[in-house]
Amino acid sequence: MKVGVLGSGGVAKALTIGFLKHGHDVLMGTRTPSKLVEWAAQFAGSRIAVGSFADAAGFGEVLVLAVKGNAAAEALRLAGAENLQCKPVLDACNPIEEAPPENGVLKFFTGTNESLMEQLQREFPEAKLVKAFNSVGSALMVNPQFKAGRPTMFICGNDDGAKLVTAKILD
Repeated sequence: MKVGVLGSGGVAKALTIGFLKHGHDVLMGTRTPSKLVEWAAQFAGSRIAVGSFADAAGFGEVLVLAVKGNAAAEALRLAGAENLQCKPVLDACNPIEEAPPENGVLKFFTGTNESLMEQLQREFPEAKLVKAFNSVGSALMVNPQFKAGRPTMFICGNDDGAKLVTAKILD
C-alpha cells in the first residue's frame, strides 16, 4: 500500500518506519523537505521518499496525520483538499496546548464538547478521518509487546470503510 505521512516529528518518523517494516511504500510530507534529507538517507534504497504535504497526500492511498495538534488543520490545507478526498486519514494528533501542565494535567485547546477531529472533519468533509495512534507514545505505536499480550488500539471515525482499513493496518 502507498502511505502518505503528513509530518516529520517523532510520531511521523516512528509510523513511517513501521509502515516500511510492514512492506508499504511511504512518502513523508513536511513544510521543509530538506530537513529530512539526512534522516531519510539512512533508508537509502528503501521505499521511503520525502516531499511536501501535497506530495505525500497525492501519493498516499492512505494518509497519516502526525503533526502537533495546533498544526493539523494547516497541514491538511497544505496537503490540499483534493488530495484528501475519499481517502482514509489516520489522525494521530492531540489538541495539546502550548503550555506547561497544571498540577500534572495537560491542557487542551479544544472545548470540552468538541474534539480536534470534529473540527478537522467539518473543514475537510470529503476526507475519511479516523482517530488512531493518539492514545499511546510513539514507542508503542508499531507492534507493541507486553507480557499480558497485544494491547487494544482505540480508533474512531464516522466512515465504516475507513475504520476497516485502519483496523487492518493495526492488525
